[in-house]
Amino acid sequence: MKRNFSILLTVAWLSITTAAQSQSHQFVTVVAEPDHSDWTYARGETAKFTAYAIKENCRMVGVKISYTYGPEKMPTTGSDSVVTGSDGMAHFSVPCGKEPGFVSVNVKVSEDGRDYTSLTNIAISPYAIKPTTTMPEDFEQFWGDAVAKAREVPMQPTLRCSESESNDRVDVYYLRIQTSVKGNYTYGVLTVPKGGGRKPAILRLPGAAVRSFSGPNELAYQGFVVLEVGVHGIPVDQSPEIYRQLEAGALRNYTTIGIDNRDSYYYKRAILGCVRAVDYLCTRDDVDTTRIATYGGSQGGMLSIMTSALSNRVSALLAYFPAFCDVEGYYHGRGGGWPHLFRDKAEPNIEARLQTIRYYDTVNFARTLRVPGFYAWGYNDRTCCPTSTFSAYNVISAPKELQVGRDTGHWLYGWQVENAISWLKKKFQME
Repeated sequence: MKRNFSILLTVAWLSITTAAQSQSHQFVTVVAEPDHSDWTYARGETAKFTAYAIKENCRMVGVKISYTYGPEKMPTTGSDSVVTGSDGMAHFSVPCGKEPGFVSVNVKVSEDGRDYTSLTNIAISPYAIKPTTTMPEDFEQFWGDAVAKAREVPMQPTLRCSESESNDRVDVYYLRIQTSVKGNYTYGVLTVPKGGGRKPAILRLPGAAVRSFSGPNELAYQGFVVLEVGVHGIPVDQSPEIYRQLEAGALRNYTTIGIDNRDSYYYKRAILGCVRAVDYLCTRDDVDTTRIATYGGSQGGMLSIMTSALSNRVSALLAYFPAFCDVEGYYHGRGGGWPHLFRDKAEPNIEARLQTIRYYDTVNFARTLRVPGFYAWGYNDRTCCPTSTFSAYNVISAPKELQVGRDTGHWLYGWQVENAISWLKKKFQME
C-alpha cells in the first residue's frame, strides 16, 4: 500500500508546517503587497506597495502601518508610515536601487501593546547577481588532492541492524565508516527497501545542528536506498543530552573552528566524510551506482552541492536554500550566506580567514558542478538570504532548475518538495 506523500514531507521538512502555521495564525497579519506579482523589478525601478492589516479576517481601517526598507541583511536606508483608509488599504513606494540584489521591506502594526510584523523581499534582476567571492587558482587541485588522500584510508564499514526500526518494507542499519584519516569516522543511518535488484540511492545531508538521526527514512518508501549522515564525526544514536552538551561545549560555533587555515578548518573533514559516504554507497550490491543523488537543505544544501562537485560518482543533486553561499558578502558591503561571517572587518586575522573561506564557499563548488540539479528557496529567507543563493545558482553551468516560493522563509512549500522528488525520479527513470 502506497504511503501518503505528506508523511514524507513532514519527516523531511518539519519546518514547513511549523513555519506556515506560525505565519497563518497571527492575531493580526500585516501585509506589504508589491505591484509586481513576481516580486521582481528592473534596476532603478520604483516598487509600489499596497499595505494592509487583517484582524479576524477583516481589514483594519485607520491603522498606522510603519515600514522600513533597505538592501537585504544590511542597515535600513529609509523608513516612514502610512495610515489605512476606509477601504483598509494604504500605499507607499520604495526605490529598487541600481544593482542586482534584494531589497527588504519590513512592515509593522501595533495593536493592544503588541507588534505584528512581516517581511517582503523584492528582487532586482536576481539572475544578474554576481558573487563577491573569488575562486583560488588551486581550488580544484586542493580538493582533488584532499579527496585522493582520503580515499587512501580504508573505510572499514560496520553495520548494525536496527530490528526495532526495520519493518516489512525496509531494513534500517546504523553505519560507521572511516573517512579522511585513520580513526576519523562518519556515522549515519542506512534505510534499504526490501527486495532484490539494484536501486537508486540518495545521500541525505543534514542541516546545521548537533543532533541524532534515526530510521527509517521515508524516502526509502519511494524506492531509494537512503544514507543519512552526520558531519561531526560522532555517533548519531546517542541521548539528546549528549548532543546538547556538545553543542554548548566542544562544538559550539563549530562553523568557525580552525577557520584561520584551510587545512584545519572544521568543514574539511565534514566535506570529505560526505564524499566517502558516496564511495560507501558504491560498494553496495543493492545500489545502482549510475543513479546516486545528494539531497539536503541549508547546511545540507551546501553539502549537497559540494559533494556533487567533488565526487564523480554523483549523478544528480537536490539543494534547498543552500548555506555558505558568498560568505564574504558582508565584507564587501552586502548580504552574505549563513553563517553570516565577516560582519566585523576588524575581527582578528580576517585576511587569513577570508583566504580560508574561499576554499569552502558554496559558490566556488557551484562553479565546478557537472551534474544536473534541482534547487528551491524563497525570497523571504532570513537565514540563507536569496542574494547569496542566487550568487551560487547564477554561476552554475550544469543543467539546473530552480523553483521559487517567493513568500517562503527558511522553509519550503509541500509542492516544492514534491516537485523535487518527481524531478529526481524522472532523472533516474523511476516514473
